[in-house]
Amino acid sequence: MGLSLAKRFSMLPNALQEEWLNSLSQDMLEEIDRGEWWWTARPEQIPPDGGWFVLLYLAGRGAGKTRAGAEWLISRVEEYPVDQSGAATEHLVVAETLSDARTICVEGPSGLLRVLDRRGYQQISGLRELGERTYRYTKSPKPKLEIGPPGTKIYFEGADKPDVGRGYNASSGWLDEIIKWPYPKQAWIEGIMPSMRANLVGDHPRILVTTTPKPLDLLYEWVARDDGSVHIVRGSTYDNADNLSEQAMQEMRTRYEGTTIGRQELYGELLDSFDGSLFRQGDIDRYRIDIPPELAQIALGVDPSLTGENAEMGIVVVGRDREGHLYVLGDETVPGTGKLVAEYAWEIFTRYKCDMLIYENTQGKEWLSQVMLDAYKELKRQGYFDGSKYQALSGPPMKAVDSKRGKRLRAQPVAMRMEQGRMHHVGYFDALERQMVSWVPETTARTHRDSPDRLDALVHAAWHLIGFDKRQVSIARRKVRVTAPGEMYVPDYFSEISRADGRHPSWM
Repeated sequence: MGLSLAKRFSMLPNALQEEWLNSLSQDMLEEIDRGEWWWTARPEQIPPDGGWFVLLYLAGRGAGKTRAGAEWLISRVEEYPVDQSGAATEHLVVAETLSDARTICVEGPSGLLRVLDRRGYQQISGLRELGERTYRYTKSPKPKLEIGPPGTKIYFEGADKPDVGRGYNASSGWLDEIIKWPYPKQAWIEGIMPSMRANLVGDHPRILVTTTPKPLDLLYEWVARDDGSVHIVRGSTYDNADNLSEQAMQEMRTRYEGTTIGRQELYGELLDSFDGSLFRQGDIDRYRIDIPPELAQIALGVDPSLTGENAEMGIVVVGRDREGHLYVLGDETVPGTGKLVAEYAWEIFTRYKCDMLIYENTQGKEWLSQVMLDAYKELKRQGYFDGSKYQALSGPPMKAVDSKRGKRLRAQPVAMRMEQGRMHHVGYFDALERQMVSWVPETTARTHRDSPDRLDALVHAAWHLIGFDKRQVSIARRKVRVTAPGEMYVPDYFSEISRADGRHPSWM
């Protein structure tokens, strides 16, 4: 991308540098000395003129997105302190969590407080009246900035609810790392977009989205706009290399350069999926639903990622209806792999009224079946399963999947269900979906990357449930009988199978 004025200046011969500096006013020299934004910003970090409503800044890690967002928002506050009625304007910042909004967008090294301090604003406390170029920062119960006069307010929210932003009458919005939000599209449609309704003098409300791109339905929708309402800026980690640690840059080159994930994380490319991956984010979003139908079977898949400090147990719940559609009901993955985690998995098993716990008993994971078995026996001894449908079982409802089949072979039919619209996520599972769209089987095997535990758990459960298709076909063929010449009778074998396998009369 382009170079900042400071960078261009540094490339001039010393004689030209001195000549140019001598031509500047004292005020401009002072602004250069304190690193004003017009001097240090790269061209893509400064929003252009025009009638856009959403500016989408898609860039790699460390490209300077946070600084761009903070500088832009303070400029908006300075340019539009009041609306047409003369009331102080409201501005909104939304990050994945309220903690992120505070520690990154407000207090971080590229945050709003740094921008205010550099621009010469003085912080006041308590009930002191806001004066010229002063601000008050309130940390609790929610962070809030008041900038005066006339007391323009910047509010901060975490994107933990679909209607985040509801109730504001905002003039500007800064949305940070929207790819990490649990409900990005709902939050935009139900909360944030309708809140951008302030009546300004000489302009309209605007939104700046600063994010590393990820296959996300809302991003695709924005990128596809051709009506001028969305302006797209792209950037790379390397654009900001002068301001980043050389050691960090080298590590990112080693890990990501030349890979598909590097195209996303370093170069800010918006990918529908990773080259060679089986799952596409577009399919996941297209077939996502809010409430599942009546389910015939429910399976719980478990899979540990590794052992040691960063161990994690993938725990994913998948259901199947009488038509053979699959439904991802929950991602209950937790840190750890020991006895307590195994007991937690059985608690999830009963909470979702599962029929079978599915695991992979491969070499290196033989311990898993024993840990799950011991946890089941201990819970049963304590009376945990009393009064439930599991009480009469002679043994634990757990089953190992065939480890002789490779992961790709087991995952392919699951991915086909998704592509055909016969697999649905009931809600949003961000961490699981990241593993699904970024998992490239051959690359994973070749580079010995950590096993995608959530995806493995999903595939275990789905593979088990897909097996019921063959059982239904087999029973259907056996049940056909002739009732009259030229007629055939076929019973409702879906109902028979459902009853035989413990059909669930209602969801949860």
